[in-house]
Amino acid sequence: MNKPTQIQQIAKGVVCVLGLNPGPFTLEGTNTYLFGEGKQRLLVDTGDGKQPKYFDLLRQCLGSDSRISQILLTHWHADHIGGIDNLLAMNDIVTAECSVFKHQTPIDGDDVSSQLSLAISQNQLHDIADRQVFTCENWNLQAVYTPGHTDDHMSFLVTGESKDEQRLLLTGDLVLGRGTTIVDKLTLYMDSLKRIQGIQPTMLLPGHGPVISGRTDGVYNAMRVIDGYIEHRNMRERQIIAVLKTPPPNKPPLPRNGDWKIEEITSVVYPDISDPQIIRAAQNNVRLHLEKLEAEGIVEHRDLWRLKEKSADLIRD
Repeated sequence: MNKPTQIQQIAKGVVCVLGLNPGPFTLEGTNTYLFGEGKQRLLVDTGDGKQPKYFDLLRQCLGSDSRISQILLTHWHADHIGGIDNLLAMNDIVTAECSVFKHQTPIDGDDVSSQLSLAISQNQLHDIADRQVFTCENWNLQAVYTPGHTDDHMSFLVTGESKDEQRLLLTGDLVLGRGTTIVDKLTLYMDSLKRIQGIQPTMLLPGHGPVISGRTDGVYNAMRVIDGYIEHRNMRERQIIAVLKTPPPNKPPLPRNGDWKIEEITSVVYPDISDPQIIRAAQNNVRLHLEKLEAEGIVEHRDLWRLKEKSADLIRD
């Protein structure tokens, strides 16, 4: 396997700096993005704060005369905001008045405040509003509220001064460069995917995995990936509905005809997985789909799950 690129030039004044925190959920590590070429730069996400060499990479990109004056955070997970307090204490990387921006929600708890304690105590933490625009030299970063992975998740639409330049979408953990992401609230997540689908980005800058760029048969690969994410979830939904139309295996048709446990549905929809950690993640995916279908009036449950009577007209084939 090739060693991942630690510093990648995306465009003039846009650099991806790898957080150096690889893992099963972070892939090669967290992608952080540094904007600008002048004395004051803008950084999106900060890694987990546990990798001293990551801060050396930032120093390498900044040189001796430049500092980070704005930090934007896509969401509260530790692999994205864990480096904040360390960075704010490094005056060779950030300015003394460096501002930190994160969308703040009523459910932000101790996990968030503990990771942002220095920013909070120094009054450097500020909210992000949907559609708020941040500027760094020739780049504009417009916040796009995209909940579903987390309640506070923000993506950023990145555009330059020229109308001919590409429309970069910094996706955080909404869309990854490889594979699929963990979802907390599926209905919100699907709405967020449809929102960025409408933006029609030409390049995706994900929080993990490779940058998605270029075209295939005249279609931007960024759009192919977004469309694929939506179809993947719709396909899982169709599979679950198909399972609920049949009696569970090794069970009599009555009285449990169509009444399923989540574990039983998972074993049919994901027949090839055996790793306990992956099985738990798959069961969670099934649960999210069932809760979405229940909210739409298509399924119902007490202890077991079944198709709701007279829901046939609502089922998407």
